[in-house]
Amino acid sequence: MKAVESVKTCQDTLLVSDLDGTLLNQRKKISAANKAAILSFIKNGGLFTFATGRIEQSVAPFVEQLGINIPLILYNGAKIYCPVTKNVLYEKQLKIDKFAFEAICSLHKEETSVFIYYRSNIYTPLRNRTVEIYEEKDGVECKDLGGSYHPDFVELDASAITKIVIIGSDEEKVKEVEQFIVGLEIKCDLVYSEANYLEILPKGVSKGEALMHLKKMLQVEAYKTIALGDHLNDVTLLKKADIGIAVDNAHPGLKHVADTVTVHHEQHAVAAVISKVLKEVRPLF
Repeated sequence: MKAVESVKTCQDTLLVSDLDGTLLNQRKKISAANKAAILSFIKNGGLFTFATGRIEQSVAPFVEQLGINIPLILYNGAKIYCPVTKNVLYEKQLKIDKFAFEAICSLHKEETSVFIYYRSNIYTPLRNRTVEIYEEKDGVECKDLGGSYHPDFVELDASAITKIVIIGSDEEKVKEVEQFIVGLEIKCDLVYSEANYLEILPKGVSKGEALMHLKKMLQVEAYKTIALGDHLNDVTLLKKADIGIAVDNAHPGLKHVADTVTVHHEQHAVAAVISKVLKEVRPLF
């Protein structure tokens, strides 16, 4: 574990936060306290951005609320996207053959749902209740992959998929899916973004690696980097940051690698961290 040093100023500081379970509350909103703290942080010279598994469409409302004008880490590190120019600055894609792709799509049943992230859209083999819940939660609209017989059938290039998410009805079911994916011997990395969310990412992709690319793009390698997260997909992010912070509601595995633990995300965790940097933000620790 790295030694935690106090940050005296927001200048020369890059603050990177996960969204779900970290910055966002249970209603998937940015609290007034978090928003005020972030705007103050930026006003006083700090750099702020997200590192999330979400896509461009899903994060757009939050980018607008906060006026973020530096690149975002999306797709759990598979893509770095500039919200100002609307350009993709960095992207890694899965290298998956047609057989493995079809095998994964076949998992889309009552107890497991498959989501394919492809060219800034999300496709799913068949609509079900899980898909509807996912759309509402992330503020996205999933496209119907269908089959060759379907009028809206879209034949995806299986070698150009950014990532695949599989949502299980429970943790036990998604663990079974994990073993199935391992058996396919795909060149990929597997990570959990929630207890029942298994993500299939391009090999070597992570939020932490994306953070290193982002710092080079911004030419801020000398900046103090603070990262916040709540689940296992944030492990590399916290490890690569100068100060890695887990929220109180974080997965025990993330707390174990974090340099420190802040308050629960429902208690305005990002504002609590920023209060250590900007004294005018009321301390929440």
